[in-house]
This record gives sequence, C-alpha cells and structure tokens, in this order.
Amino acid sequence: MDQKKIEKYKNAILYFAKNLTQQQLGKTKLAKLLYYLDFISYRDNEKNVTGALYYKQEHGPLAQDLTEMIGNLVSEKKLEVNRVIVGENDKQKDQFKALKDPDENVFDVYEQTLLRKLINKYANTPTDVIVAKSHLEAPWVKATNGASLDYKFAFDIEDFDPEIEAEAKDEDEKVADAVKKEMAKAN
Repeated sequence: MDQKKIEKYKNAILYFAKNLTQQQLGKTKLAKLLYYLDFISYRDNEKNVTGALYYKQEHGPLAQDLTEMIGNLVSEKKLEVNRVIVGENDKQKDQFKALKDPDENVFDVYEQTLLRKLINKYANTPTDVIVAKSHLEAPWVKATNGASLDYKFAFDIEDFDPEIEAEAKDEDEKVADAVKKEMAKAN
C-alpha cells in the first residue's frame, strides 16, 4: 500500500472517530464505514480510497489491516481506544476517541463528500443493522468465508447511487400525485 493510501486510511479512521460519539462507533461499525467508503468510491470512480483489502468475516466485511492501522494511530498518539463492557451479556466493545483532528486535505472533494454522507446516514444506525445490510450485498454474498471481497461487485451497493435516488424520487412523486387525486375525488 502506498503512503498516500495509508494516510487516507488513517485519516478516514480519525474522521469517523472525530465525528461519531464513542457510543456510536465501535470497531465493527468502523469496519463497515471503511468498507462503504472504499466500495462506494470504487462503484462511482473505479478506485477505492484507502487501498484496503477486505475479507468476508462473520460480522461482515473486514479490512485486512484495520487492527494494524488502529495500533499505528494509537502509537502515534492520534487515537485512543478503550475497551468497555456493554449490554446484559457482558459483550466487549472498543470505543474510539480522536486525539488529533484528521487531515481532511488528503481527501479529494468526492471523498470528503462521501465521508460526510456516511456519517449522516449511519451515525445513529445500530451496528447490527449495518452488519445485516452488508450481508445482503454482492461483495459479501459472492465471497467465500475468509476470502477477499471483489471490488467488481461494488455496483450492488445502493447507498448514494444517483440512479436509484432518482428512481425513488420519481416513485415518491407518483405516490404523492396519486394521493392528491384520490383526496380531490373524496372532496
């Protein structure tokens, strides 16, 4: 992985840690946000952001070197990781706190916009919902357990897809028009 990709990888982690609360962001959710950052970017531009290779794991796609990147950021005193016990079954969760602001200048305008969209869409989405969603998409479905995910299946991810958003808007307008017509008949 080249140095530019490594810097984007680290700064994406810091971006998510800075813009989500410790309660909102655990390691599993971080892994999914990075997956969406890379695969949506690949779908739209035929290039990923971080250069990470993702593998099919029980809880969805996982970047091969995520733990190493987190460890590097902790060593560089840019990120703090605290392991806490959550829930009734004493499940452990890593919580992240950015100690330094991310360098957003390493990202182009498209990447900065995508980072913001991911935060806006998934900030309050429970991790198990994101995990379940990732399990329904072609990159994860087409891979065998433990195998790498193929970026060529990124087309199946619907988030922020302009065509799908346009179709949904058209459908919403048709429904609104039909409702208006029905209400006019009733009056």
